[in-house]
Amino acid sequence: MTTDSPQTLRLDQIRIDGGTQPRVAIDEQVVAEYADLYSNGVNLPPVTVFFDGTAYWLADGFHRYWANKRIDCEYVFADVRQGTQRDAILHSVGANADHGLRRTNADKRKAVLTLLEDEEWSVWSDREVAKRCGVGNEMVSRTRRSLCDSHSENPAPRPRTYKTKHGTVARMKTGNINRHRNRGPDSPNPVRQPRPALAQTNLNLPHDPAYGARAIVATMGVDYARELIDSLTSYLQEKKEGDA
Repeated sequence: MTTDSPQTLRLDQIRIDGGTQPRVAIDEQVVAEYADLYSNGVNLPPVTVFFDGTAYWLADGFHRYWANKRIDCEYVFADVRQGTQRDAILHSVGANADHGLRRTNADKRKAVLTLLEDEEWSVWSDREVAKRCGVGNEMVSRTRRSLCDSHSENPAPRPRTYKTKHGTVARMKTGNINRHRNRGPDSPNPVRQPRPALAQTNLNLPHDPAYGARAIVATMGVDYARELIDSLTSYLQEKKEGDA
Protein backbone atom coordinates (compact mmCIF):
# COMPACT_ATOMS: atom_id res chain seq x y z
CA MET A 1 0.00 0.00 0.00
CA THR A 2 1.32 3.45 -0.97
CA THR A 3 0.63 6.75 0.74
CA ASP A 4 -1.33 9.37 -1.23
CA SER A 5 1.54 11.86 -1.31
CA PRO A 6 5.26 11.78 -0.51
CA GLN A 7 6.25 12.17 3.11
CA THR A 8 9.23 14.01 4.52
CA LEU A 9 11.53 11.63 6.37
CA ARG A 10 14.75 12.29 8.23
CA LEU A 11 17.67 10.45 6.70
CA ASP A 12 18.48 8.92 10.07
CA GLN A 13 15.04 7.29 10.08
CA ILE A 14 15.80 5.33 6.92
CA ARG A 15 17.49 1.92 7.11
CA ILE A 16 19.98 1.13 4.32
CA ASP A 17 21.54 -1.96 5.92
CA GLY A 18 18.89 -4.55 5.10
CA GLY A 19 20.21 -5.96 1.84
CA THR A 20 17.96 -3.67 -0.20
CA GLN A 21 20.76 -2.05 -2.20
CA PRO A 22 20.13 -3.40 -5.71
CA ARG A 23 23.38 -2.23 -7.30
CA VAL A 24 26.89 -3.64 -7.10
CA ALA A 25 28.26 -0.19 -6.18
CA ILE A 26 27.23 3.43 -5.73
CA ASP A 27 28.31 5.73 -8.58
CA GLU A 28 29.97 8.68 -6.83
CA GLN A 29 29.75 10.84 -9.97
CA VAL A 30 25.98 10.41 -10.07
CA VAL A 31 25.79 11.22 -6.35
CA ALA A 32 27.70 14.46 -7.04
CA GLU A 33 25.39 15.35 -9.94
CA TYR A 34 22.29 14.76 -7.85
CA ALA A 35 23.80 16.78 -4.99
CA ASP A 36 24.27 19.74 -7.34
CA LEU A 37 20.67 19.46 -8.50
CA TYR A 38 19.39 19.42 -4.92
CA SER A 39 21.60 22.40 -4.07
CA ASN A 40 20.12 24.34 -6.98
CA GLY A 41 16.57 23.74 -5.79
CA VAL A 42 15.69 20.90 -8.17
CA ASN A 43 13.27 18.39 -6.67
CA LEU A 44 14.18 14.88 -7.79
CA PRO A 45 11.60 12.08 -7.53
CA PRO A 46 11.01 10.82 -3.98
CA VAL A 47 12.86 7.75 -2.78
CA THR A 48 10.85 4.59 -2.11
CA VAL A 49 10.80 3.08 1.38
CA PHE A 50 8.84 0.27 3.02
CA PHE A 51 7.60 0.79 6.58
CA ASP A 52 7.10 -2.31 8.74
CA GLY A 53 5.73 -0.45 11.74
CA THR A 54 9.17 0.14 13.19
CA ALA A 55 11.74 0.74 10.46
CA TYR A 56 11.75 2.48 7.09
CA TRP A 57 13.66 0.28 4.60
CA LEU A 58 15.09 2.08 1.57
CA ALA A 59 14.16 0.15 -1.59
CA ASP A 60 14.80 2.66 -4.37
CA GLY A 61 16.80 5.89 -4.36
CA PHE A 62 20.22 5.13 -2.88
CA HIS A 63 21.96 7.74 -5.06
CA ARG A 64 19.41 10.37 -4.00
CA TYR A 65 19.87 9.33 -0.37
CA TRP A 66 23.66 9.80 -0.54
CA ALA A 67 23.28 13.04 -2.50
CA ASN A 68 21.29 14.53 0.38
CA LYS A 69 23.93 13.26 2.78
CA ARG A 70 26.61 15.00 0.72
CA ILE A 71 24.97 18.42 1.01
CA ASP A 72 24.20 17.86 4.72
CA CYS A 73 20.46 17.82 4.12
CA GLU A 74 18.77 15.94 6.95
CA TYR A 75 15.53 15.20 5.11
CA VAL A 76 14.30 13.59 1.92
CA PHE A 77 10.93 13.19 0.23
CA ALA A 78 9.83 9.56 0.35
CA ASP A 79 7.15 7.40 -1.20
CA VAL A 80 6.25 5.36 1.89
CA ARG A 81 4.71 1.92 1.40
CA GLN A 82 3.54 -0.53 4.02
CA GLY A 83 5.66 -3.65 3.97
CA THR A 84 8.49 -5.65 5.45
CA GLN A 85 12.22 -5.68 4.83
CA ARG A 86 11.67 -8.57 2.40
CA ASP A 87 9.06 -6.51 0.54
CA ALA A 88 11.69 -3.81 0.18
CA ILE A 89 14.23 -6.31 -1.15
CA LEU A 90 11.74 -7.70 -3.65
CA HIS A 91 10.94 -4.19 -4.85
CA SER A 92 14.62 -3.25 -5.08
CA VAL A 93 15.55 -5.98 -7.57
CA GLY A 94 13.33 -4.33 -10.17
CA ALA A 95 14.23 -0.74 -9.31
CA ASN A 96 15.74 1.33 -12.13
CA ALA A 97 14.70 -1.22 -14.73
CA ASP A 98 12.89 1.54 -16.65
CA HIS A 99 13.95 4.79 -14.93
CA GLY A 100 16.88 6.48 -13.22
CA LEU A 101 20.52 5.53 -13.66
CA ARG A 102 20.80 2.68 -16.15
CA ARG A 103 21.77 -0.63 -14.55
CA THR A 104 24.94 -2.45 -15.55
CA ASN A 105 24.94 -6.15 -16.40
CA ALA A 106 26.56 -6.74 -13.01
CA ASP A 107 23.68 -4.90 -11.34
CA LYS A 108 21.16 -7.06 -13.20
CA ARG A 109 22.99 -10.24 -12.25
CA LYS A 110 23.05 -9.17 -8.61
CA ALA A 111 19.29 -8.65 -8.72
CA VAL A 112 18.74 -12.10 -10.22
CA LEU A 113 21.06 -13.74 -7.69
CA THR A 114 19.17 -12.07 -4.85
CA LEU A 115 16.08 -14.07 -5.81
CA LEU A 116 17.76 -17.30 -6.92
CA GLU A 117 19.78 -17.59 -3.71
CA ASP A 118 16.71 -17.10 -1.53
CA GLU A 119 14.96 -20.21 -0.18
CA GLU A 120 11.47 -18.89 -1.01
CA TRP A 121 12.03 -16.95 -4.22
CA SER A 122 14.36 -19.50 -5.84
CA VAL A 123 11.43 -21.85 -6.52
CA TRP A 124 9.80 -19.28 -8.79
CA SER A 125 9.94 -19.89 -12.53
CA ASP A 126 12.59 -18.20 -14.68
CA ARG A 127 9.82 -16.13 -16.24
CA GLU A 128 8.61 -14.86 -12.86
CA VAL A 129 12.14 -14.04 -11.66
CA ALA A 130 12.86 -12.24 -14.93
CA LYS A 131 9.65 -10.24 -14.58
CA ARG A 132 10.46 -9.21 -11.00
CA CYS A 133 14.03 -8.20 -11.89
CA GLY A 134 13.21 -6.52 -15.20
CA VAL A 135 15.59 -8.72 -17.20
CA GLY A 136 15.34 -11.32 -19.96
CA ASN A 137 14.41 -14.94 -19.32
CA GLU A 138 17.70 -16.16 -20.80
CA MET A 139 19.74 -14.22 -18.25
CA VAL A 140 17.83 -15.88 -15.43
CA SER A 141 18.24 -19.33 -17.00
CA ARG A 142 21.99 -18.86 -17.41
CA THR A 143 22.39 -17.64 -13.85
CA ARG A 144 20.32 -20.51 -12.46
CA ARG A 145 22.38 -23.04 -14.41
CA SER A 146 25.64 -21.55 -13.13
CA LEU A 147 24.33 -21.80 -9.57
CA CYS A 148 23.27 -25.41 -10.08
CA ASP A 149 26.70 -26.27 -11.53
CA SER A 150 28.40 -24.59 -8.58
CA HIS A 151 26.26 -26.48 -6.07
CA SER A 152 26.83 -29.82 -7.81
CA GLU A 153 30.61 -29.34 -7.56
CA ASN A 154 30.39 -28.36 -3.89
CA PRO A 155 27.22 -29.98 -2.56
CA ALA A 156 26.08 -28.65 0.78
CA PRO A 157 25.35 -31.17 3.54
CA ARG A 158 21.71 -32.18 3.45
CA PRO A 159 20.04 -30.95 6.63
CA ARG A 160 18.26 -33.34 8.96
CA THR A 161 15.36 -32.27 11.09
CA TYR A 162 14.52 -33.02 14.68
CA LYS A 163 11.87 -31.99 17.19
CA THR A 164 12.97 -29.71 20.02
CA LYS A 165 11.78 -29.96 23.61
CA HIS A 166 9.38 -27.11 22.83
CA GLY A 167 7.69 -29.15 20.11
CA THR A 168 9.07 -27.14 17.19
CA VAL A 169 10.98 -28.60 14.24
CA ALA A 170 14.60 -27.53 13.76
CA ARG A 171 17.35 -28.35 11.30
CA MET A 172 20.46 -30.24 12.33
CA LYS A 173 23.79 -29.31 10.75
CA THR A 174 25.42 -32.49 9.46
CA GLY A 175 28.56 -31.04 7.90
CA ASN A 176 30.86 -32.23 10.69
CA ILE A 177 29.43 -35.72 11.03
CA ASN A 178 32.07 -38.38 10.26
CA ARG A 179 34.67 -35.64 9.91
CA HIS A 180 37.21 -37.64 11.94
CA ARG A 181 36.28 -41.09 10.63
CA ASN A 182 39.09 -41.12 8.04
CA ARG A 183 41.91 -40.21 10.43
CA GLY A 184 45.18 -42.09 10.07
CA PRO A 185 46.15 -44.82 12.58
CA ASP A 186 48.55 -42.49 14.37
CA SER A 187 46.12 -39.60 14.66
CA PRO A 188 45.19 -38.81 18.25
CA ASN A 189 41.59 -39.05 19.29
CA PRO A 190 40.02 -35.69 19.95
CA VAL A 191 39.57 -34.90 23.61
CA ARG A 192 36.83 -32.55 24.70
CA GLN A 193 37.80 -30.71 27.85
CA PRO A 194 34.95 -30.32 30.35
CA ARG A 195 33.94 -26.77 31.15
CA PRO A 196 32.17 -25.57 34.27
CA ALA A 197 28.72 -24.15 33.78
CA LEU A 198 28.77 -20.39 33.34
CA ALA A 199 26.82 -18.26 35.77
CA GLN A 200 23.82 -16.51 34.24
CA THR A 201 22.89 -12.85 34.58
CA ASN A 202 19.40 -11.47 34.94
CA LEU A 203 19.40 -11.14 31.13
CA ASN A 204 19.94 -14.89 30.87
CA LEU A 205 23.35 -14.35 29.27
CA PRO A 206 26.64 -15.97 30.31
CA HIS A 207 29.10 -13.80 32.18
CA ASP A 208 31.77 -14.60 29.61
CA PRO A 209 31.38 -11.69 27.09
CA ALA A 210 32.47 -13.85 24.15
CA TYR A 211 29.72 -16.37 24.82
CA GLY A 212 27.27 -13.54 25.44
CA ALA A 213 28.08 -11.99 22.08
CA ARG A 214 27.52 -15.30 20.31
CA ALA A 215 24.22 -15.79 22.10
CA ILE A 216 22.99 -12.34 21.08
CA VAL A 217 23.96 -12.81 17.43
CA ALA A 218 22.40 -16.29 17.33
CA THR A 219 19.17 -15.08 18.91
CA MET A 220 18.70 -11.55 17.57
CA GLY A 221 20.80 -11.44 14.40
CA VAL A 222 23.84 -9.49 13.23
CA ASP A 223 22.03 -6.19 12.58
CA TYR A 224 20.66 -6.10 16.12
CA ALA A 225 24.10 -6.89 17.56
CA ARG A 226 25.69 -4.03 15.63
CA GLU A 227 23.04 -1.58 16.80
CA LEU A 228 23.50 -2.88 20.34
CA ILE A 229 27.22 -2.15 20.12
CA ASP A 230 26.53 1.44 19.02
CA SER A 231 23.94 1.91 21.77
CA LEU A 232 26.23 0.48 24.45
CA THR A 233 29.10 2.69 23.30
CA SER A 234 26.89 5.80 23.49
CA TYR A 235 25.48 4.76 26.86
CA LEU A 236 28.88 4.09 28.41
CA GLN A 237 30.21 7.38 27.04
CA GLU A 238 27.27 9.30 28.54
CA LYS A 239 27.68 7.46 31.82
CA LYS A 240 31.39 8.28 31.89
CA GLU A 241 30.71 11.95 31.24
CA GLY A 242 27.99 11.95 33.90
CA ASP A 243 30.35 10.50 36.48
CA ALA A 244 33.07 13.01 35.68
